[in-house]
Amino acid sequence: MIRLAIPVILIIVTLGLFFGYIDPTYTLIKELRAEEKTYDEALNQSRELQEIRDSLLSRYNTFSQQDLNRLEKLLPNHVDNVRLILDIDSIASNYNMRTRNVTISEVSSEDKNVIGANQNAVDSVVLSFSVAATYENFIRFIKDLESSLRIVDFVGLSFSATEGDAFNFNISIRTYWLK
Repeated sequence: MIRLAIPVILIIVTLGLFFGYIDPTYTLIKELRAEEKTYDEALNQSRELQEIRDSLLSRYNTFSQQDLNRLEKLLPNHVDNVRLILDIDSIASNYNMRTRNVTISEVSSEDKNVIGANQNAVDSVVLSFSVAATYENFIRFIKDLESSLRIVDFVGLSFSATEGDAFNFNISIRTYWLK
C-alpha cells in the first residue's frame, strides 16, 4: 500500500508544482519575451530615426549660413511684420518713396492655405500701405518687390492722381510663414 501511495503522492505534488508554480511562471516568461520583442523593435526604429536625423543634420550643416538666412527670409517660421515693413521701406527708399499708412490684418481661418504632404497649415497676413511715386518708379519698386526673397502676393492695388506726375498708390500684399 505504501508502495502505491508514494507514486500517487509524488504525482499529486508534481501536478501541484506544475500548475501552481511552473505554468504561471512559464506564461509570465512568454509575456515578457513578447514585450521584449516590442521593445527591441522600438529600439531598432529609434536607431533608424537617429541615423536619419544624423544624416539630415550633416546635410543641413553643409549649407552656408548665408543660404540658411536666405531660406529663413523666403518663408520664415514666425511672423516678423516689422522686418517685412523695414524691407519694403528699404526697397521703396531706393526710389525716393516712403511707405505710409501701414496696416496689418490677419487672414480669416477659412482662407488659410495648406501646403505639403503632411498638410501643415501655412499662415498668412495681409499688409496694406501706400506710397507716392511716379509711374516709372512705382513699376521699378514693384519689380524689386517681386524679386525680393520674401514671398508676397499682391491682393490689392488702387491709385489716385496728385499734382504733377506723381500718383498715390495703395497696395495690399499677403505674406506667408510656416507654423
